[in-house]
Amino acid sequence: MLKKLTVMLFALLLMASTSFSQTMELKTYGVSIAQAAKSTEDIFDVPYNGLTNVGIGTKMYLEAKLVGAKLNNPQFSITTKPNGSNAALGITANIDTSSIVVVFTPDVRGTYVVKVADGSYTATLTISAGVYLGVTGKGKDGLGLSCVDCHNNTDTYKPWRSNLVDKWKQTGHATMLQRGLDGIVSSHYGPSCIKCHTTGYDTNAVNDGFDDFTFVFPTTLQPGTYDAMVQQYPDAMLRANIQCESCHGPGSEHYGYTENSRMVKSLDVAVCAVCHDDGARHVYPAQWALSKHATGETFEVEGSRTACAQCHNGLGFIQYSRGETINPYEIATVTCAVCHDPHDATNEHQLRKVDVTLADGTTVTDGGLGKLCMNCHQSRRNANSSYTTTPSRYYGPHNAPQADVLAGKNVVVFNGGVTLQTSNHIRDVVPGGEANSCVNCHMGPGTKDASGKQVTGGHTFSIMSKDGVDNMEACAQCHGLTFGTSFEDVNFTYYGSSDIDRDGVSEGLQNEVKGLVEKIRALLPAPNANDDPDTSWTITQLQAFYNVKVVEKDKSWGIHNPKFIVSMLVNTYQALGGVYTDVLSENSEIPTQYAVYQNYPNPFNPSTNIKFDLPASTHVRLTIYDSIGKEVQLLVDDELNAGTHIIQWHAKNLASGIYLYKIEAGNFVKVNKMLLLK
Repeated sequence: MLKKLTVMLFALLLMASTSFSQTMELKTYGVSIAQAAKSTEDIFDVPYNGLTNVGIGTKMYLEAKLVGAKLNNPQFSITTKPNGSNAALGITANIDTSSIVVVFTPDVRGTYVVKVADGSYTATLTISAGVYLGVTGKGKDGLGLSCVDCHNNTDTYKPWRSNLVDKWKQTGHATMLQRGLDGIVSSHYGPSCIKCHTTGYDTNAVNDGFDDFTFVFPTTLQPGTYDAMVQQYPDAMLRANIQCESCHGPGSEHYGYTENSRMVKSLDVAVCAVCHDDGARHVYPAQWALSKHATGETFEVEGSRTACAQCHNGLGFIQYSRGETINPYEIATVTCAVCHDPHDATNEHQLRKVDVTLADGTTVTDGGLGKLCMNCHQSRRNANSSYTTTPSRYYGPHNAPQADVLAGKNVVVFNGGVTLQTSNHIRDVVPGGEANSCVNCHMGPGTKDASGKQVTGGHTFSIMSKDGVDNMEACAQCHGLTFGTSFEDVNFTYYGSSDIDRDGVSEGLQNEVKGLVEKIRALLPAPNANDDPDTSWTITQLQAFYNVKVVEKDKSWGIHNPKFIVSMLVNTYQALGGVYTDVLSENSEIPTQYAVYQNYPNPFNPSTNIKFDLPASTHVRLTIYDSIGKEVQLLVDDELNAGTHIIQWHAKNLASGIYLYKIEAGNFVKVNKMLLLK
């Protein structure tokens, strides 16, 4: 009987937990210009910024979503609306089995409440509709307050809010139409541009927006044209440029009140995408939608986990960048306004934070604009103290220690603290650009898919497409096209040898680093070498494990900082008792003459080994050419030690055919043929 009762209670608890996980949500559904133009057969025919404070006549899309279950028979209704309103709910469209969107257009000023019900599940959304005033305007009646009256004062409670209007005036938004009409933006600037460069522009609505007042686009764009337009069309030009109301909604119902959506603030990407995603010249939000910032889950951390919210919660990062107390309960995705401050142009591109300190106290001075990224992409733990505590399942660096690797800092250094080598990626300047580290590679030249959509580079922040194609264009900015067709092809020599893991075969940097990591792991206690360490581990083993986790969690396998990663792993391997020798074994003899052997296997697919002898240390160039003599890849360009060397070449993305490999070592030159068959 007791067993049956236990089973029944468990079943009831399971049903209850399932029920509790099902909730109804009603929220706005933003649509960009590109999304609105994508099809003529859906309900999304005009763009919408996703705000709940909108102009009269704004066509809105509202999404009802039943989280954790399928919708059955959702019913929408308007439970509250202002006197004189005849607003009604429009057509609907199913997004998926748990989500449906309905059209709603408010028709007079005031507050609306829309409700959705599906069985016992209900949700409501409060909407405010008003008219636009402009940052200094008082409305047609000349009464009330303008934005500048309240939002340009000193705020001792939240200093970042002080003089917001003056700060906004320094941004590109504040002068967008002005620069366009004065001929500064482009010689192609025309009437179609102003819908996004003015405030309240909506030809389907009468909301006292820019287009509701007389304005004739000038025939000549030159300095002084904007000022002339201000004199000629004063009412329209009160709403010129991208003002406060463009992102926060109309101010006619605000007057200091924020309840009932009479003024709103939103980090939703739709607020920016309504103009910055037209599918042609403006594509940043579409790129961002492919990034892990958009697709990764936001951590709903608890009150004691504010350190997590600092990076895993968009609003938490904003609060961190301002030096405020972080509230982990207010959740937001990492969207445009998380990295870019809409109100403040102090930093280039209006970035929120361009200074960074690592967990070991290192202030990173290099890196340029990439330092914004480094605030989150770092180990968050001090390598030189983390091993002194009892190991936990979270032992080691945090999951993204890229800043530590780029800077060549915050790892354990053995053997009396030898100086580790470091490459220059954090300071490298791309041609025609600046030393912006992360930005130069992850936001540099990218690749496009068959439809023409950019899938790497730019605001995708991706260095590899979802199809697994590496963006070698990022490397080509500085290194040309000699690195090969994937990151696995990139070669690196360490003290004259590209056989970094000393297994007798020279492979690409990433595979060599993985081989050296495997050697270190083999010296760590079993069976925990691949799991979490425990109290039986020695301090040296814990320190070595920390360094290994830095490499694994960095995920570039040496690409971010080749010299640092390799020298650190060699130092770690030796600290565990590993013997790291030259390529030659103790019984090997140094060759007496230069020699180049036939590659093996041959024919091959997709990789082969190229073996050659050096009787003395010398500078070696090993170059691959196609059958007509066009350079395909530079495999080696470095000083190599005397001995026998084996270099592995990967040709997985190349066509079948005859290829040539050429060895140049001092005055010695030799060319051999090889055959790739697929």
